[in-house]
Amino acid sequence: MTEWYALSAFQRDLLTAIAAVDDEPYGLALKEYLDERYPDSINHSRLYQNLDRLADAGLVTIDRHALDKRTNAYRLTDDGRRQLQHQARALASVCDVPQPAADGGLRK
Repeated sequence: MTEWYALSAFQRDLLTAIAAVDDEPYGLALKEYLDERYPDSINHSRLYQNLDRLADAGLVTIDRHALDKRTNAYRLTDDGRRQLQHQARALASVCDVPQPAADGGLRK
C-alpha cells in the first residue's frame, strides 16, 4: 500500500479533490476544484498522469467511460479513503480540533 508520505503534494491534493467532488468525479470537475486553489491553472497532462499514478497505487479507481463515451469517473478506493481519513485525523490532532468519539461525543 502506498503511504501518504510517499505521495506528492499534488497527488494528496487530488485525493482531497476526489473526495470533495464525489458527486461529479470526472477530470474536468477535479481540475476546476484544483484551479480554484492553485495560483496557476492545472495542466491537463499533469492532472491525468497523476490520476493514473494514483490508480496504479491502488488509491483511486478509474471507471472508464462511466459518464459518457469519453468521460472517465474517478473514485477513491477504500485504501485511498483510509489514507485521507488518517491524514485528516492527524491534522485535527495537531490543530487542536475536536474529533468525534466512539460514543458519539467529542474529544480533543
